[in-house]
Amino acid sequence: MQILATIEYDRGNQIGVGQGMNSKVFLARDPQLGGEIAVKEIEKATFVNGVTSYFEEAQAMFATTHPNIVPIQYACETPTHIVLAMPYFANGSLALRILSAPLTIREFIRVSQGVLNGVTQIHKASFIHFDLKPSNVLFNNVDAPLVADFGQTRRILPNGVMTVPPMYPTAIPPETWASGVGSFLSDIYQAGLLFYRAVNGDFLYNAQFSGISGAALKAGVVAGRLPNRKVFLPHVPQRVRSIIRKAMRPNPSERYQSAAELATAIGRVQVGLDWITAVKLNGEITWRANRLDKPDLEVSLISSGANWDVQVWTVNGVSRRAKGLSDYWADGLSYTDAIKQLNDVFEGLG
Repeated sequence: MQILATIEYDRGNQIGVGQGMNSKVFLARDPQLGGEIAVKEIEKATFVNGVTSYFEEAQAMFATTHPNIVPIQYACETPTHIVLAMPYFANGSLALRILSAPLTIREFIRVSQGVLNGVTQIHKASFIHFDLKPSNVLFNNVDAPLVADFGQTRRILPNGVMTVPPMYPTAIPPETWASGVGSFLSDIYQAGLLFYRAVNGDFLYNAQFSGISGAALKAGVVAGRLPNRKVFLPHVPQRVRSIIRKAMRPNPSERYQSAAELATAIGRVQVGLDWITAVKLNGEITWRANRLDKPDLEVSLISSGANWDVQVWTVNGVSRRAKGLSDYWADGLSYTDAIKQLNDVFEGLG
């Protein structure tokens, strides 16, 4: 027996502006539930396959219920839009957290494990997400990461591949640029790209793509030159760099072959000092590591005219003392040499 019912919501301000290709997300109040929700409105005019495709995103979300996946509360339609109702997460997205500075390595491990748990469930349900990026990782009220936005998600075909939906050019995997198809391993590549951004901060990632588009962008991604796998902030451990590089290899067969395998590799990373990074607009960077039984450590990359200085301090409350002047400090370096010096510094500090 079919029953028609009325669903209402009071739409508020738009959130996540500019992060959807064919949709808008609004903060709303649900008078029936008596609380805040997030509603995603998708224009029917953007669908090319008629009514049957209207609720595919809602069905994908419903089929992949998991603690690390944003749940769907209901789906409905207006004369012009499909509407998906989801919980509102006031803790925001990963995109906001890495806008100006990266996650600490310990936080990266926690967040990546949650994301990969969600991706594993998506793949078990025979879907490919196709849109893993920082704005599509949200944090719930206990700060657990959840995979969001199933607008580009597609059910996998029996042969294990399928034609991909529209994607932002910088997120297109190499095999998709080359052949127009994707597989579960396309999500592994996008996870690697997501993690590259998480440990470096988006300021470093965005700088590499500035002014690059079209054929140059395609060639760089297909060849594995974009983003530059050699460019990591100097505090990022070599083991983490190797894991991310493998996830982003241009040849899918050389990547981790499942989200679970990638999660296992990240779970084996040993964290020594956990550095909190602060970046200034002029490119200066400061790292701070808290130590329970010793004074904190502070490392700085400071501009000195056309050159750069590397400084290392021990910090006890408000006082600072130079640490290992001859071993750690270096003044008047080129930027390239300063980064090399910092790599040695972090290697030595552990």
